[in-house]
Amino acid sequence: YLLLWAYTSRKWKRQAVALAARRLSPDRNHFIELLSDDCEGDVAAFVWEIFTEEYSHWGVELTPHPDDDYLEDMPIDPENQSDWFDDFCVAFAVSYDDFPDWPRGAATTVRNYARWLSDGRRLLARSAA
Repeated sequence: YLLLWAYTSRKWKRQAVALAARRLSPDRNHFIELLSDDCEGDVAAFVWEIFTEEYSHWGVELTPHPDDDYLEDMPIDPENQSDWFDDFCVAFAVSYDDFPDWPRGAATTVRNYARWLSDGRRLLARSAA
């Protein structure tokens, strides 16, 4: 079991290093700017925080980029999405139960995740008005 863990951990680190080598890592302000057409600044800042935390586990100089596919490009557990979403609902005081479903067939990019959060929040705000 320990051997499998060591192999998998090394593989995931190589995956993070490869991603860092093929694209620039924006700083927080540039990241928020890159998402300005997709979501509000506070949502972009929230997304920056969750993905910066996820990326920090790999010990690589790597920050999130809107076009990263977080399930394909990074070794992120798909179950983490529900934790992020729970945190978003609490932070932005939106209803988990009333939030729209993830768009069928949408790629799991950081940009799409931010857009989904933002669009869902706007939809719930309009429904409440």
